[in-house]
Amino acid sequence: MKVLAFILSTVLGTALVAGGVLLIVTQSSRHSAGLDLLAIFALTILIYGPLVLGSLTSYWDVRGSQGSRSFFLRYLWVVVGLEVLAAVAIVLFAVLAGAPVWLPILFIVGGAVLTPLALAVGGLLQRHERAHPRADDEWMPVGRREIQRKVLIVAGIFVAAYAVGVVAFGALLSPDIGGALVIALQFAALAAGVACIAFTVPLNRRLRSTVGGDLGTVRKVGRVVLSKKDLALDPAERVAAAKYAAIVPTVLGFTLGWTTLLYLSIAVQQVRSIVDGRNAPFSVGLAVLLVAMLVFLVPYYAVRIGRAQRYARKHAAELTAEPGEDPVSPRWSPR
Repeated sequence: MKVLAFILSTVLGTALVAGGVLLIVTQSSRHSAGLDLLAIFALTILIYGPLVLGSLTSYWDVRGSQGSRSFFLRYLWVVVGLEVLAAVAIVLFAVLAGAPVWLPILFIVGGAVLTPLALAVGGLLQRHERAHPRADDEWMPVGRREIQRKVLIVAGIFVAAYAVGVVAFGALLSPDIGGALVIALQFAALAAGVACIAFTVPLNRRLRSTVGGDLGTVRKVGRVVLSKKDLALDPAERVAAAKYAAIVPTVLGFTLGWTTLLYLSIAVQQVRSIVDGRNAPFSVGLAVLLVAMLVFLVPYYAVRIGRAQRYARKHAAELTAEPGEDPVSPRWSPR
């Protein structure tokens, strides 16, 4: 159920952003790269802000400890504050771009509805998972062979989806073979990205089990492992940190994988629009934005993966700690 919800939320978020961008492009009388990007940034915050909150509440226990409650409350206020700024930005865009009055109202009301809805669905999913614990929630290391198998499956899905796409879109768009090849590439990247997401969800469950699902503890452990913060850890937290460091590089790798594939799917469409001369300034701006985000994300993730791997090697002995030192909470352990 969680895998399906994660995939649906990702696809829904992408679809909503695409639909919003379409409205921005078609319903505005004046266009410039700056105005369009301002509206897209605002739209992204209004959609993905609530989705991130829903994901947080569905995966982590945000009320189990004082640390969890404090962090989640701060995070909630940050998201709400960003949504307020996004609302101001979308109103400013509508005024400057000559968009109809209903456009900013639609975006703002949509964001206002998505926020409580995402929180409600996230809490519902967490309660469902607590009532139906899974055996694979228990922590276990990720072996090299398992990683290779997952990567080969993703690569196989990409190749198979591309082949199917070439045949299907080639028949539909004949004689525009070039267009068929481009759309098939988009389809293949999206299919492989969804496969990466499907692999990421169970890995995240293993990651969560290292800290018993407590949001405050995973934040503390993450700061030690990924940000090299010198924080005092008790014996149970040291075990949790070692387990976290052993699995988080794989989680981050697959997360970067599906992010890159989804960005590739969107970027290919923008390149096609540029070549065809359809709304070229907007497409150029969006393509540049996607490339810039990847230029930031790839080294960012690479540095954090490297830190986690070094921490895992340095603290490998902690993985053999006595069961009594394991911080996994009973409510997250399999029955």
